Amino acid sequence: MIIQAQNVSYIYSEGGPFEKGALKDVSMTVESGAFIGIIGHTGSGKSTLVQHFNGLLRPTGGKVIVCGADTLDKKADLKTVRAKVGLVFQYPEHQLFAETVYKDIAFAPGNMGFSADETDAAVRESAALVGLSETLFEKSPFELSGGQKRRAAIAGVLAMRPQVLVLDEPTAGLDPRGREDILSQIKRLHAETGMTVILVSHGMEDIANCVDYLYVMDHGTIAMQGTPAEVYSRYERLEQMGLTAPQVTRLMKQRYGVDVCTVEQAKDYILGVLRRA
Repeated sequence: MIIQAQNVSYIYSEGGPFEKGALKDVSMTVESGAFIGIIGHTGSGKSTLVQHFNGLLRPTGGKVIVCGADTLDKKADLKTVRAKVGLVFQYPEHQLFAETVYKDIAFAPGNMGFSADETDAAVRESAALVGLSETLFEKSPFELSGGQKRRAAIAGVLAMRPQVLVLDEPTAGLDPRGREDILSQIKRLHAETGMTVILVSHGMEDIANCVDYLYVMDHGTIAMQGTPAEVYSRYERLEQMGLTAPQVTRLMKQRYGVDVCTVEQAKDYILGVLRRA
């Protein structure tokens, strides 16, 4: 396993007048090479949880072990942990700051001590992985489209060559075409590199098309887990938690009594029924 959360609890402003419990006894395991999804309504604890995976937050109860390092251990090298687990925040383009796209992507590997040649290779490799053209390297990142900015920000994290990529709502604020483009690039990235990917989203259809295993968070706890089909088949329970399963899931369950979570799966099933008929 590459990440393990053991009975993790987290309290913001602990002991103060604004104390708030964000996580309560959360346990989960992420295996190397996995593609994991975490879904939940706003305020369910998704972002708080993934910020524990690279030591930005450390639990007030329980423990998080990342690549063999306990983040609560005073001897733990959190700089190394953060290099191994790249975290892309929601609206990552807000993190863009350099004069050019190239310099922005090169910032992290340069700070990590990569040589000039190693940094250049990392920039070009990560840009290619997210589908960002090298013709944009000398442009200001603020001249890019919304989708291009998102790709540049993700490339900046990939340039560190992390073992795990954590994406917190990577499609937030993008139009449907932009969402589709980003998600297809993330799927391709996982397929081509075998990198462990953790995708956080409240977009139920978006995440169903990508991940192999799904955790559902509700009020700081893991309320459900399983494959997307297993989780989405319990769409009535999801609705009680403020989430809406894809329409195709409800339709196929009511019409055929089968559990699917994507239009592609529904198409394959219906074509199979027609062939047998």
